[in-house]
Amino acid sequence: MAGALPTPGYTPAMTHSGTCDLAIVGGGLAGGLIALAAHRAHPERRILLIEARPALGGNHLWSFLDSDIDKADRPILEPLISYGWRHFAIIFPAYQRTIDAGLYSIRSDRFDQALRELLPPEAILSGRRALAVSATTVDLEDGQRIEAKGVIDARGAADLTVIEPAWRKFVGYELQLGGPHSVRRARLIEAGEAQDQGLAFLTLLPLETDKLFVEDIRYDRAPEFEIGDYARRIFNLAARFGWRITDSARGHAGALPIAMGGDFEAYWRSGGEGVAKAGIRAALFHPVTGGSLADSARVARLVAGAGDWSGAALHALLYAHAARSWARRDFYRRFARQMLCETPAGEQYKLFEALYARDPALIARFHGARLTMVDRLGLSIGDGPMPWPSLWRSAETI
Repeated sequence: MAGALPTPGYTPAMTHSGTCDLAIVGGGLAGGLIALAAHRAHPERRILLIEARPALGGNHLWSFLDSDIDKADRPILEPLISYGWRHFAIIFPAYQRTIDAGLYSIRSDRFDQALRELLPPEAILSGRRALAVSATTVDLEDGQRIEAKGVIDARGAADLTVIEPAWRKFVGYELQLGGPHSVRRARLIEAGEAQDQGLAFLTLLPLETDKLFVEDIRYDRAPEFEIGDYARRIFNLAARFGWRITDSARGHAGALPIAMGGDFEAYWRSGGEGVAKAGIRAALFHPVTGGSLADSARVARLVAGAGDWSGAALHALLYAHAARSWARRDFYRRFARQMLCETPAGEQYKLFEALYARDPALIARFHGARLTMVDRLGLSIGDGPMPWPSLWRSAETI
């Protein structure tokens, strides 16, 4: 746009064809990890990360199990980790247990800081919204056009209606307390209370002796929710335990899609014809937990290792990867459907309760979307959470 003032991180040369080897649209988890991995592998190439908001990563606390992450992907995540725990607790009405496995969290402010430290300043274009994206161009809201050899769209969801979504809704607060709290180990799932309204649980992460992250998580068929209702549950919990809250300014809220079925091809097309995609826009998320961190790390490594970053090559590469991942996760989509559509609301927690009573290695493979045929068999017979026919319906996609 003629006469527009330049934005920090932007130079007019970026609008010229060939000045950018890779443009990544969306500075969230998926886009940010691609930028880090690509720059690390090819520091000589020109990479541009475009984000509509001023800060990269939004306002989140992402958590993941050590077993979720492929060994080759850990180096890209290590500089981003804010907190870690050696074990975590699982609490259900019928039992509770501690699992000896690493649990880690990444704060979005740490994510933003690390990307700005590890990427060249000219590689980040924040506060600039993309209106139109093609395989080789990005048109910004202010009228500028970015031209690149290849573009990856990582802006978030496409048309979720075509994958029959349910929702994992959450509100979390980082509570600064006036004294020490009583939570001695991380609690990934605390679902000890009545579950008459459907699957719901708390996550409690002890950040410091007087600082605690508490998240209220509920599964539902509709994405809408009242944040105040979730917040009251969190603050009532604090009152019950006698925690005196001195500051709760930092929090996050949202709804992650849970895939129960649908049409992958239609979903991919809905995100833009012929454009490479990553993250939720590529349907690369866990169908039951909604988490996309592990998938984002895998895609970042995939892009970094690709020699050809042309728009057509990136589209072919990421489409093939996303299509394979979708096909292999049919069992998880059936698990989600069984839990949220075919189980009474007051009994939905029992599927998770049965899952988390299993061997920790199986739990790890479930979270990492790596269930074997033997795992699926074990979850579909006896007191397993899945009905027997689901095993055979998903066998062809293994």
